Amino acid sequence: MWFTREQFELCGELKVWGLEPRFEPGDVVARGFADLGHEEFQVLPGPRLLSLTAGTATPLATGTAGHLFWIPSADECVALIEKSGAVCVSCDRLDGREWMVQVQRCGDVEASRARSLHEALLRALLAVLRAKFKEEGR
Repeated sequence: MWFTREQFELCGELKVWGLEPRFEPGDVVARGFADLGHEEFQVLPGPRLLSLTAGTATPLATGTAGHLFWIPSADECVALIEKSGAVCVSCDRLDGREWMVQVQRCGDVEASRARSLHEALLRALLAVLRAKFKEEGR
């Protein structure tokens, strides 16, 4: 699966706000390279990483894991939103160009908009994690 630059950046920011990468077989992780872009990997048993760009498989080195961030699927984003104590109220397609995801947390409803459903869910998850950190005084 190919992701946009915006999706990579959102996932990198999610890591900053506490979403640690998962290394379960089938998960997708990525890492950024200064001025070069990002490279995606699928986690294989072992644990090994399959580069979705080069098609090569390599063992997951201990030092490498800290440079990777997780790209949760749309379903995983919804589960993570709910695990954080929020509720995904709606996911709507607007005017054929944009998606809007509404999330309710502590009685407040916040809307996140993006060009794809996945990106809108990533934005909603990021908003939930930021609010949770502020609430906890971090």
